Amino acid sequence: MSQDIETTNQLLRIIIALLLEESEAFPKLRQRVDFLDRAGLKPSDIAKVLGRTGNYVSKELAGIRRARR
Repeated sequence: MSQDIETTNQLLRIIIALLLEESEAFPKLRQRVDFLDRAGLKPSDIAKVLGRTGNYVSKELAGIRRARR
């Protein structure tokens, strides 16, 4: 059962990544990070979806949150 859930999660990450890649609404990577954060994904999941490191996502999120203030 746990393996099935992880497989489903992996497929969903791939689908999200493909949809974001094709989307003209989020042309910049930072906009994609912001969108996924607002959608409720954890930074580690955002990193997996975008194919970036956790450190990259954390840095972007810090900048995004700072800009919101």
